[in-house]
Amino acid sequence: MGLKKQNIEAMLEQGISTDTCTCGELRKAARAITILYDDAIKSSGLLSTQFGVLQVIYNIDSVRISDLADKLRMDRTTLTRNLAVLERGIYQNLTGKRSLNENCDGYSKGRSAVAKAIPLWNVVQRKVRQKKGESSWHELMQNLGGFLKVTDQLTNQNARNV
Repeated sequence: MGLKKQNIEAMLEQGISTDTCTCGELRKAARAITILYDDAIKSSGLLSTQFGVLQVIYNIDSVRISDLADKLRMDRTTLTRNLAVLERGIYQNLTGKRSLNENCDGYSKGRSAVAKAIPLWNVVQRKVRQKKGESSWHELMQNLGGFLKVTDQLTNQNARNV
C-alpha cells in the first residue's frame, strides 16, 4: 500500500536541504574533480576513470576482474562496462581474460597511454594540492578515508540486518 497523496505532497514540500546532503555534495565534488582531471589528461587518450583502472592493473602482477572491482570499490558490472570501453580503445580482448596481466593484447599500448597520462596527472594533482593547501588537502584525504570506513560499517550493518 502506497503513501497517501497528501503525505507525499507534505514530504515534497519539506524536501531536503541540498547543501547538507552528504551524498549530493560528494557527488557534485566528484563530478567537478573528474572533469578537471579528464581535461588535464585528455591528450593521453584516457579518461581519469580509465587511468585509475589501468594504474591498479599495472601496479599488480595479475588480478581477477572481481578482485579488481573490489580494489576499486566498484561493482563488477560497472567495471566490466569500463573495461569494455578500454577494450575498444586501448586493449583488445581484455574482458575475455580471466585475469588481467601483461599477456593481454594491447598491454603495451595501454602502458604507453598511462605513461603519457602520468605527467599530465602530476601537473593537475600538484595544482589541486597547491590551491587546497597541503594541510587542508591531507585533511581532505583523511576525511574521505573516514567516509569509506563509515560506508563500510553501514553497509556491513545493513547486510547483517537483512
